[in-house]
Amino acid sequence: MRIPQELLRASRLVFAFSACGLKERLSAKLCASYGRWLGGFRTLELRAGGKRGGYEIEALGGGRAVLASRDLVSPVSFNKYALNLAALEEVALPALESAAAAGKVLLFDELGPMALRSEKFSARAAGLLFSGAQCLVFLRRGAASFEGTFARAEDTVIIELAEESWAEAVASAEAWLDLRAELTENR
Repeated sequence: MRIPQELLRASRLVFAFSACGLKERLSAKLCASYGRWLGGFRTLELRAGGKRGGYEIEALGGGRAVLASRDLVSPVSFNKYALNLAALEEVALPALESAAAAGKVLLFDELGPMALRSEKFSARAAGLLFSGAQCLVFLRRGAASFEGTFARAEDTVIIELAEESWAEAVASAEAWLDLRAELTENR
């Protein structure tokens, strides 16, 4: 597969997804292979008895917190989940800040409606996303404010993450990250 030059030049690589399982699979693969050059956070499904019970934030390099759960008590909610905004503000945000300070590729796994519930997180995340830092973003389909912003942003490539385009998505991500790793090593 030939990798388009606009992909390699982009400072933001965005994967738009609908299937959480595919997103988690690609994110885990990239973190395992490129963890040295990535910093930021992952969002993982919490499952019990085969059913999704919520979501957890995991900072790369340490730190975890429940982001959303049916079992939480919170004045903030999204759909059937109560939200713990501290997970975004005290786990995800410091991980992004630390990664930015270290010159790593910023991993935003994932951006969607829950992230918008925290004004503090949303404001700082937007600042980091458009700071010139290299960013790898997983964006949940239907998050219209994020979708529109990335669609209009220069220096951004959006790839649809779907089962039928899995091999292309992996190859694109690896080529993009290989170049960033090479540039980092040559500084």
